[in-house]
Amino acid sequence: MVLGDVDVGKSTLSTYLANKCFDQGIRTSIIDGDVGQADIGPPTTISSSTVSNHILSLQDLKPERSYFIGDTSPSSVPAKLVQSITHLKDEIATQSDVTTVNTDGWVRGEEAASYKLQLLNSLQPNLVLGLSSNSELDPILEQSQYTTLRLEASPFARTRTREERKRTREEGYRRFLQNPKHLDLNLNTIKLRTFNKPRQQRIDQASTHRGTLAGLLDEKEMLLAIGRIVRIRNSTVRVTTTTETRPRTVELGAVMLSSRFEEVGYEP
Repeated sequence: MVLGDVDVGKSTLSTYLANKCFDQGIRTSIIDGDVGQADIGPPTTISSSTVSNHILSLQDLKPERSYFIGDTSPSSVPAKLVQSITHLKDEIATQSDVTTVNTDGWVRGEEAASYKLQLLNSLQPNLVLGLSSNSELDPILEQSQYTTLRLEASPFARTRTREERKRTREEGYRRFLQNPKHLDLNLNTIKLRTFNKPRQQRIDQASTHRGTLAGLLDEKEMLLAIGRIVRIRNSTVRVTTTTETRPRTVELGAVMLSSRFEEVGYEP
């Protein structure tokens, strides 16, 4: 499990480890648990992938299993994240000798430390790699009971601005929404809910939710594809997406996207 603040080299380290394991003939999987700066899957999701070749970055991997979290910030649904990352680990346990979990950069403050400790206790990793430049990981690692190797943050890791991180997310939405089509779904045949409410809800159809990022989920709650809500009207949801498979559940996320898949706001 790789821990560290934002822009310290977590993804680069995960890529290096994946290539080293591949060289040794070790069956290796990566879990991308960073909802804000996702590499393997689209933003607001977590994904897993098997390493079958050398990679230059985690973006070279294709998502094999994904869960829709619904927000770019782990602080809004930490329990959902812990549960979803743990599900991914359990699902790929039999197909890999080594699984590397790359985490998000939310490590500062009591809530962040509590979340990371919950994740550690749920995953029970054999080894924790902590990348830090100062003492920002101390509140987490000093309470952890797992074998830990502390590493200096990469001196080559560049600190990105908030705007750069936003542009990276927008590139991620576009990467997974290339050549989309409209999909019309009857509300009587699917479940409709918001990302932070586990049960089906009555959605106010006076609000069309136009532009809302959504996760289209199968019967096992796995992500089929992300989409952008065009409208909810007359008991029908119209969504722009790349999948032709009809979902069992449509989960409304926190992010609002323009028709060009730019972030234009967040649901309250």
